[in-house]
Amino acid sequence: MSFLTPKVPPPPPPPPPPEPISAEKSARASALAEEALMKERKKRKGAKATIVAGALAEDTTPTGKPTLLG
Repeated sequence: MSFLTPKVPPPPPPPPPPEPISAEKSARASALAEEALMKERKKRKGAKATIVAGALAEDTTPTGKPTLLG
């Protein structure tokens, strides 16, 4: 019984497309992106500069303090 249902109005028209980016804005944006990328690269550390998990050269001599293990 589709003839008893109301008609659905058509959807609104799509918004107009955005204006194209000018060459000046495009050049500035690419310069800012390059600068941000360089800052990120400077923050990186190499494999030798990172902290190794665990103490490899730690001395495990008893300190004379009683422990909870007995």
